[in-house]
Amino acid sequence: MLPKNLLHTYQQYKTDTDTIAGWLATTAKRLGYVSESVSETKPKTARLKGKARKTAKDTSTQGRPTYTIQIKDFTALAGYIAEYKTPPVQVPPKLAALLDRTIATREWFSNEINPDLTEDQDKLQSDDRHSYFLGTLKSVRDILGPRYSKDHKTCKKSPKTTNDIVNLFENLELEEPSKAFEDAPDMVPTPPLVQDTDANYVAEVLNDIGEAFVTLHLLLADLHKLRAEVKAAWEGYKLGLVDLVAASITTNTAVDLARAMEDDLKDLFGKYGGTQRMIEIFYAAQCMAAGYPELYCERPDDDFNFHLYHLADQIYKPCFTILTAFSKLVQPNYLPEYKPNFYGTYDPKSNRSKKPNRDKYLEDKTLLLQLLPEFVVLCKGTERAPAEDEFTRGIRIMCDTKKVCLWLAFASTLFLDVHHTLRDQVDVGFSQLSGTAEYVRTTIKNTLDFHDGVVFENWPEQNNQFLRVFSDEIKHWVEDDPHRGAARQLGRKKLPEPNFFFRQHPWSCGLWKYFIQVQFQDLSITLANAWGSIMFCGHLYNALLQEKLLTKKWEDMMLCLMVQGHGNFFTGDPPRSPEQYLKHFGLALGASLASMTGRSRKGALTRSKRGPHSLKEKAAVLRTFRERYCERTPRFDLRAEDVESIIEHSNWEIELNEEDQAATLSKVSDPEPGEKKAALKKVTVAKMLGILRATMHAEMIELSFDYMLLHRFCWRLLRGLKEKFGDRLVQSYGNDYIEKEPQLPFIVGYIFMTATSTARFGGILKAKKKTAVVTSRLLTDAAEVVEGMIDAGAGKIVGTAMDRDFGVKYEVQEEED
Repeated sequence: MLPKNLLHTYQQYKTDTDTIAGWLATTAKRLGYVSESVSETKPKTARLKGKARKTAKDTSTQGRPTYTIQIKDFTALAGYIAEYKTPPVQVPPKLAALLDRTIATREWFSNEINPDLTEDQDKLQSDDRHSYFLGTLKSVRDILGPRYSKDHKTCKKSPKTTNDIVNLFENLELEEPSKAFEDAPDMVPTPPLVQDTDANYVAEVLNDIGEAFVTLHLLLADLHKLRAEVKAAWEGYKLGLVDLVAASITTNTAVDLARAMEDDLKDLFGKYGGTQRMIEIFYAAQCMAAGYPELYCERPDDDFNFHLYHLADQIYKPCFTILTAFSKLVQPNYLPEYKPNFYGTYDPKSNRSKKPNRDKYLEDKTLLLQLLPEFVVLCKGTERAPAEDEFTRGIRIMCDTKKVCLWLAFASTLFLDVHHTLRDQVDVGFSQLSGTAEYVRTTIKNTLDFHDGVVFENWPEQNNQFLRVFSDEIKHWVEDDPHRGAARQLGRKKLPEPNFFFRQHPWSCGLWKYFIQVQFQDLSITLANAWGSIMFCGHLYNALLQEKLLTKKWEDMMLCLMVQGHGNFFTGDPPRSPEQYLKHFGLALGASLASMTGRSRKGALTRSKRGPHSLKEKAAVLRTFRERYCERTPRFDLRAEDVESIIEHSNWEIELNEEDQAATLSKVSDPEPGEKKAALKKVTVAKMLGILRATMHAEMIELSFDYMLLHRFCWRLLRGLKEKFGDRLVQSYGNDYIEKEPQLPFIVGYIFMTATSTARFGGILKAKKKTAVVTSRLLTDAAEVVEGMIDAGAGKIVGTAMDRDFGVKYEVQEEED
């Protein structure tokens, strides 16, 4: 089911009609109109439990009766409102616009679609009802016309295509009434479109074949918009403008949305044979309207009329045809296998745009029939994998049910579109996936080796085992090639080439890349927080910057501060003096603010309820999909309200271009605690997908930051600091100022403490000897160690890896004081 904060075009159309009915009824009632023909709708009820019951109680219509406004009453209600003169009523500009849009939709169906449908008794009766409704809406517009603002211009231009209709719904501009109109004497203020608080009004529903075909065409138009967004994602990927992960999740989400919309409308379509049957009826009608017999084919072995290939492609007939035929070959004890060159040879280097319609279809048929058996092998030989894409899952369902749904035909069309876009570069996705897998496994191994033999209570051996298990998971799902293993297990005679499935399915590669990266970040941040390396090296770097002791930039730490935000490192603004450096060091360790400011009665530092400062998981929008692609038993429904909420609160500014696609994105400062952004309005499914794609791509910089690598270099830095002036710290704090290696981050605190008159620090650090002198010399020496690390090429080691191994480019802009 599609979440309520996302809109598809038919839903908008239905809401428009209900809004018109509701405004007419509530306004006329307020003015004294009484009707006996308004009927109360009493839906069937069932006892709800748990969350469903709470949700029902929270809805605004709970406890209000719902009344159905008959179409025949529209003109009477409009007439009563228009004739009311003491004083006259202003018609809201939005209502006028909704009337125009609803009339345009009905006219489009009557003029462009309805004449081509097969004539029968049901259709004739449906035509009469739709004609009557259209006439009624026009009458309402004419009756209310004198009560419109003079600035309103009635739109009487009829749309010609389904896309015209969708654009009409997406780009509705609502003018405000003029000042003169508002100030006119003896006028009733414009009644709002919000419905009566005592009742809920809906328009009479035309549940007939005409309404079903209106709905089908608006659904297909929405799918066309989603398809365009997916194409834009892969075109951007090919140009290096969209990350593989963002393109893949965009594609999978488009199929999720398609499935939800089809499911919402299945009862209506089911009355007329289901979605596929209705598409076949419409296609046959279009053939006859174009002057061809219903089943005309130019050649005996053609699958359909290639003269109407463009239409067939828009209604997903090519993939319906191929999948339906293939589904009959899938039997319990039989593995279908493609015979090379049976339908021709697929040449990805050929120019598809110059091919005639028949050759385009044969190319798609060859490609799909070459690859569909491989999907069956994977589905029969393996259980559902965590990051399984919707096309693969759809094939898995088709193998069991032998049914082809619209969303599966849509998914297979997107799969072909990806190949059409990438052509002979389609295996680049696997190159990136395998590179990510190798990089992460190597980083984990290097980190385990780096701390080998070091015992640390904050990082028990069990945690190292988690790292090894995750590394083994990557090997199992990616490097061990589950598809080829399944083919071998099922006894297939001719095994596919190594990694053949991944090489042909970049959409799947992107989901598995996400599977690796999001869990790698979880483990990396947990490790970095346990050891404290990045946190306290960040404090040291800030101090060196504030003291103006550095001539070079530590770009990795700058990027980390940008990605994490200063709020995760410091309480309030970054400190600017030695006393503040030490205070914030204690706060970062988890000391309370009261004890740091001397307001605590206890001598020792007290713990803050907030606990120690820590690095946080980032990439909020991308993380919306973590359960979906990382768990063995995920949910498949898209909670778009969660996605939209995360987009609202993410720190990326998105500017849309004229096509409502995200054009530019920039990282802005973190919001203040408690600060809220204005709530977003409902958005269409296609617009949400475009924003989602752009935001996910922008967030890849956050997801691709390697905290594990930075941890190792920060730890090397801490070791270097201890080696540089450990003897001086012994003179000031004693031989046991650091008793074991996991205490290395305390060196930063000692550097700060040495630069202040503070002698004791609440038991966190060793007390300063009476002979110790206050000096900032250690800060100066620390700057030399940091610059030595930068000169050695380790100041941008993470940034280099992001570019080289993850393909993420970035630019850090320093904030002005």
